[in-house]
Amino acid sequence: MGFGDKLRFELKAECTFSGMLECALPDIGAAIAQANKTLLRKGAPRGKEAETARVKNWRVAGKKLELSIESGRYVRAHDALLRLAKLLAAELGEKHKVGLRGMSAPECRVILPPAEVSEQAKLELGRLPYKVKAGRAGIEVSMENLSEADLRGRVVDRLISMVEEALARVPAKAEPKVVRRGPKLDHLFKEDPFEVAKRLGWVVEFPGRGQWVYAEPYAKLLLALEDIIAEEVARPLGFEEVMFPKLIPLEVMQRMPGYLDGVPEGMYYVCPPPREPEAFSGFKQKLKLTKRVPIRELGNILKEPAYVLAPAQCEPFYQLFALSRVKLEDLPVKQFDRSGWTYRWEGGGVEGLVRTQEFRRIEFVFLAAPDDAIAIRDAVVERSIKVLDELGLEWQLSVATPFYMREGGIEADVSDSRKVATYDLEAALPYKGGWLELGSYNVHRSKFAETFKIKEVRGREVWTGCCGFGTGRWAVAFLAQHGFDPEKWPGGVKGRVGQLPKPPKLG
Repeated sequence: MGFGDKLRFELKAECTFSGMLECALPDIGAAIAQANKTLLRKGAPRGKEAETARVKNWRVAGKKLELSIESGRYVRAHDALLRLAKLLAAELGEKHKVGLRGMSAPECRVILPPAEVSEQAKLELGRLPYKVKAGRAGIEVSMENLSEADLRGRVVDRLISMVEEALARVPAKAEPKVVRRGPKLDHLFKEDPFEVAKRLGWVVEFPGRGQWVYAEPYAKLLLALEDIIAEEVARPLGFEEVMFPKLIPLEVMQRMPGYLDGVPEGMYYVCPPPREPEAFSGFKQKLKLTKRVPIRELGNILKEPAYVLAPAQCEPFYQLFALSRVKLEDLPVKQFDRSGWTYRWEGGGVEGLVRTQEFRRIEFVFLAAPDDAIAIRDAVVERSIKVLDELGLEWQLSVATPFYMREGGIEADVSDSRKVATYDLEAALPYKGGWLELGSYNVHRSKFAETFKIKEVRGREVWTGCCGFGTGRWAVAFLAQHGFDPEKWPGGVKGRVGQLPKPPKLG
């Protein structure tokens, strides 16, 4: 959603110089008058001159030049200030030997046209760090005390984009649309596999929220399923196995669309310790004395958060190519990682083994030409379905929209995979009559390439994609449909796990 030419900007700004400005009044006035006619109109489309900027009022107070600037969408008031400051710095520096020392904007108002504000938009607008007020005359955004860094860093433009996006947001999430289903199967096992696994000692609760110890039988099954995915999906399609870091610096996470700026509440943050052992002396003494972890003391010692535990698992792949130039003829690059855990803070609550804070995944990632990216994703989908059929699992395939691309909605033409951002593969859960998502198969188009500044040497478009296999959920779905007796499992799994070890007896 955009508001076309119907934006109005009102800016009160100050430019501070190194010397007194009274002697320069004539030159300042002449420069501003000329800028209103030329410099502050430059770059606007033909016929849009009325939407450019104009200095309405100005005055000098000692070393400060106070300005009142108004504009429409083209040559916005804050951009006009930067242009004017550069001009005046040159003019006054040459003629009066005074230099520009800085600038700021005590007040900035942006008026957008009237618009219907949904309840969801009201919540989003209320969370913004500046005031947003909706009325009959329009939607007014008010900012105060903007620094020079704010002005040069495009804070105003980004804030307006955030307001426009909030107003345009579809209130309700579109429901996934089922596009294919596997054969309907009979399921003799109807129990909740989570409850059975606990009873048998296959999983044991850990003190951490949403964490489990996966005992020998469960671990053997899960690793067998991971091996099958690697051997039957990854390697036949040319994916090479790599090992990605799981401690992700915040500057890398910031480039991931829709994470820090969309779901920061869904991540675990990591605070590095100081390098001086002496810093922990008070902490250690209190721990010995009280036999309780002195949390407040620990918080005072640790540095500010600098990392997150990997919530997506694919972050290092994009960083690998960040700020680099690739050659289309050298693509595609296809990798997969199964070297560790993925971490998400499930604020809405955990649920047995299907919604946990720490879980196993295999992540497929690729960088390719647009048509190749679609073909790679679709091939991974087809191979995954083939594996589910061989495992004797009932499945369905849905079209969905990932949260980082949700503003675009789900494409109507689901018969054309080139218009589908995400496929979700789900397995039946007989004990509850529902479905469990096993994997998400995504093509990001150029979105991630743009945020990580991945360029092609000749300017040709490159796309990225990722396919995440929630292998812990594969194990849940397998047990939900086949039960816990290995003799009744499909041969491909039974042959891999062999004789299942017994978990230790716990009192």
